[in-house]
Amino acid sequence: MRSTQASQKFIFVYVTLLLLLTLLFFPTLLHAQTTVPFVKRYETQGINGELTMIGNSILGENATQPYNGTQLNNNIDMVFIDVDNDASTFNSSSATFTTNTCNRVVYAGLYWGAMLAPATPAPNEVKFKIPGRAYQNLTADAQLDAIYYKDVTSIVQAISNPSGEYFVANVSTDEGYGLSAGWTLVLVYEDPALPRKFISTFDGFSAVRNSPYNSVSFSYSGFTTPPSGPVEGKVGVVAMEGDLGLYGDHMQFKADGNATFTNLYDYDLNNPTQYLNHPDNFFNSKITDSGLLVTTRNPASTNTLGWDQKILDLTALNPGNSLIGNGETGATVRVTNNVGGDHIYTFLNTFSINIIEPTLQVLTSVEDTSGNPITLNSPVQLGATVWYNINFQNIGTDNALNTEIKNTLPINVTLDQSSIQVPAGVTYTYNATTRELIFSIPDNLVVRESDPNNAAYDIRYQVTASDQCFDYSDACTNVLVNSIESYYDGETSGQNVSGQPGLNGINGCGLGNVGSMDLYVDTSSCQFDTELEFCNNTITISGDDGYNVYEWVDQNGNNIGNTKEIDIDGPGVYTVTQTKTGCTVTTRVVTVNGLDVTFTPADNNCKDSADGSVAIQVNESSANFTYELLQGTTTVETYGPTSSDSHTFAGL
Repeated sequence: MRSTQASQKFIFVYVTLLLLLTLLFFPTLLHAQTTVPFVKRYETQGINGELTMIGNSILGENATQPYNGTQLNNNIDMVFIDVDNDASTFNSSSATFTTNTCNRVVYAGLYWGAMLAPATPAPNEVKFKIPGRAYQNLTADAQLDAIYYKDVTSIVQAISNPSGEYFVANVSTDEGYGLSAGWTLVLVYEDPALPRKFISTFDGFSAVRNSPYNSVSFSYSGFTTPPSGPVEGKVGVVAMEGDLGLYGDHMQFKADGNATFTNLYDYDLNNPTQYLNHPDNFFNSKITDSGLLVTTRNPASTNTLGWDQKILDLTALNPGNSLIGNGETGATVRVTNNVGGDHIYTFLNTFSINIIEPTLQVLTSVEDTSGNPITLNSPVQLGATVWYNINFQNIGTDNALNTEIKNTLPINVTLDQSSIQVPAGVTYTYNATTRELIFSIPDNLVVRESDPNNAAYDIRYQVTASDQCFDYSDACTNVLVNSIESYYDGETSGQNVSGQPGLNGINGCGLGNVGSMDLYVDTSSCQFDTELEFCNNTITISGDDGYNVYEWVDQNGNNIGNTKEIDIDGPGVYTVTQTKTGCTVTTRVVTVNGLDVTFTPADNNCKDSADGSVAIQVNESSANFTYELLQGTTTVETYGPTSSDSHTFAGL
């Protein structure tokens, strides 16, 4: 808690600085208009799900209590909010994300920032805490002028249940009058119960103020709304410095098929006669979502003093599809600010809309020859024969055209083309060199889900794994990677889908698991051993290809090398252990036998013979031999393989 004396001194210095900044800093920033151009941050062409945002201010009238008054941020000496009871943080606030067990987060992007931030602590660093975990330090991926961005998808996906309270702490900001600071977490999640949507986000930084720079626009394309029925969608925005009592700022929307922009607004669903976000004061220091003030925050201020975060449901504003119609393929969102309005520092805009598009669901599975399922990453024996099954169905809202399913078969399997079973009308080609099996699907088998003729179909065929151990000696060659890709177009939407990966499973919620249907050949019975003969010189011995780590030891357990190839200068038993992440660890034993060889003349380099011939006598008969005569590195003559223990090269 600051002392009264310290507070008075700080206010005096701060007001002096604020006057200076008003004269020097703000004109520079405001005349710059868009200091960071807006670019697309995230987009999904089609997903059964939704986009939401959670977030909070980090400055308030009180460190722990919500502010529910009507003052402007210029009139309040703001202090750090700090609600986490953690001595390692000097400011903190939280917001709660609520979802169900059948939702899956596919994207999470964190934004934070402040109107004025000191150099220390570093403004591009914050602490972030997800439900059930401790704080972790984050460093921004990108700077958007006064705002910072971090992709936290992998962090959020690391917890099995993303529902719960999220904290952001140690946001670098000054305290005092006329400021705003906070954070926003954008979450895109799958939900099989929701309609198919186009979802996109743009970020940058723009100072939207009175003329001449009084607007910034965001244009969205790459989607097609349904050909009939109501068109539903949402827009979102996050900005700083919008004040509750200053009018003249707007959020506007225009579909490409319309001539004029429409001011957006919504009513408070808990008090339908009152605006939640006024058409002439859209940026009003509130955090709202679809007609409701978001209260699942700590503190849950109704006035966040310059931090605006909003998602607006367009449905109520679209009677008769007047705002955005059927078959629409583009829209523009605009932030404007007229005379009398305050400065709006916009940095994030989001858009989601129900769409029409085909969605080909392609699921692979495997059975043994008795019809028993073989699960993902299970072992099969050397020489095993299995059935591959491809199940496909259009679960989308548009008919598919020009559909192909490409199956790239694993190495070390042989396709039995006589076993291929396909639905009527399906044709295929197979390229043994590339191992690509391509199925062409007639249009009548991939009509939209609502069509009464829509159904799921199966393609089946047998493959047999190699029974030769040495086919699996190189890294990961015993992993049978069976990958699927789909290619198709939308009849009405014109959507082109290329290289869509297949699924290796569907969970109990109906969410697909993207990935190849992989098995592995059990090579535990294989002996990857070789035997070489050593004769009067060094010899190079080698491990197998593709491993990251090689560890060689001799027959006494001494470490003798860590590369794929090593040179040895005597007979012995040499063992290499070979490892690569995700692959089976293999061991190869190389036995080098010493040969007792007599040369006549006695020149162990086998050259410069005085009598024009070289006689070689191998003093053992337990192996086959090959005799080679070299001149430099050029082979002059070869004899063998032969069981003869002697040979003479003549005419030298």
